[in-house]
Amino acid sequence: MRRLLPFLFALVFLPTAALAAIDTIAVDVGISVFKTMPLGIVPFEEKKGIDWLEERPHQILTRDADLSGRFDVVASDKFNLALFSRSHAEYYITGKVLPTKGGVMRVECYLYVSKSKDLLLGESYTVSQGDLRRAMHQFFDKVTKRLCGERGVASTRLAYVSKIDGVKQVVVSDYDGFHRSQVTRDSTISMMPVWTLGNKGLVYVSFKMNRPRLYTKTLGGTERALFPQFDQTYSPAVNPKTGELLFSSTKDGKTDLYLGNMQNNSARKFAYLKSNQTSPAWSPYATEVLFTSDRGGGPQIFVMSKDGSDMRRVTFMGRYNERASWSPSGDRIAYTSMDNGKMNIYTCALDGSDIVQLTNNAGNNVHPTWSPDGKLIAFSSNRSGSYQIYIMRFDGANVTKITQGGENTSPTWSWFYEENSKQTTKEGAK
Repeated sequence: MRRLLPFLFALVFLPTAALAAIDTIAVDVGISVFKTMPLGIVPFEEKKGIDWLEERPHQILTRDADLSGRFDVVASDKFNLALFSRSHAEYYITGKVLPTKGGVMRVECYLYVSKSKDLLLGESYTVSQGDLRRAMHQFFDKVTKRLCGERGVASTRLAYVSKIDGVKQVVVSDYDGFHRSQVTRDSTISMMPVWTLGNKGLVYVSFKMNRPRLYTKTLGGTERALFPQFDQTYSPAVNPKTGELLFSSTKDGKTDLYLGNMQNNSARKFAYLKSNQTSPAWSPYATEVLFTSDRGGGPQIFVMSKDGSDMRRVTFMGRYNERASWSPSGDRIAYTSMDNGKMNIYTCALDGSDIVQLTNNAGNNVHPTWSPDGKLIAFSSNRSGSYQIYIMRFDGANVTKITQGGENTSPTWSWFYEENSKQTTKEGAK
């Protein structure tokens, strides 16, 4: 275990400049390549006297549009065809808020064609104020689907580690940082959360037994220890097809990858390699696995087939590369690399080519995780002093902080959610 500590827990116990600096090599620094769509957003019509607990519907939708990276918001206090035309906003969003009995409201959301005012999409949600934000997220995802032909991520969630009363705990929140809830409530460190299939729960590491051990917990449910036959288990990765768990385990100073069944706690060694292996990540179709190994002396990223064969090295730039995250399209990875004593986030192709540096001269930037649509990357950074969670586009542009205060690290994005809220939908011809 001692040999692996410098890079297994490098993002818990921060690396120092004493670690080997990255090699000097030419890379591209992230420059925005997004082609965004202008989108008008007009405040919803509402009756006076509503005591808003959070943001109004149009404010929530504006935040979703800004974070998505797909749209440029054209804000207007009312419908303004001249403004929308000058800004090339072919579509705009508005709606109505109608209070009803029982402390709930009916929120009608409309997507219109600007020039003709034809209705392109309309939905009505009957919700409490506490559920308004998630209803607006769902509507915005439908807008994204209608205008871009792809699902949006406004209804997804993030799990991450937050220091609460001096102890690292696992929490979950909406993808934009709102509606945070605490998952673990232990007196010892909890870390490395990942989502189970269907977003029904999490797998994470706890030190409650004075060593790293894996646990799983359904959201709002009970906790269960995993693979008790192992002394130390960590770095979980859920198979996106089967739900099986890849994880690392250390015995007699050697760390290997294991594949386990979370229902019956059976597990077998995944690959028989002489080097140490940790931080596995499944490919989107579960055909290959990324992992970090010290076989070259320092931590580097490798890939192998789902049966543990055909191992290839991915990263060659620098002496310290770890924690790879596979893009949903399967053609790129994001990872953390040491750069002159600082941690930065890079992406590259699977053969190690086309390296793009996404963060630069802004503190330490670690734990990249892709959004399920592949358009965004969440990560943690101490650029503002303490570690907080940020979201950026996959090209490094539009960096936005989504947590405030305390210390927040190790984000992991949920899978796509299935829609389940009560609503009515009306669509117009495009």
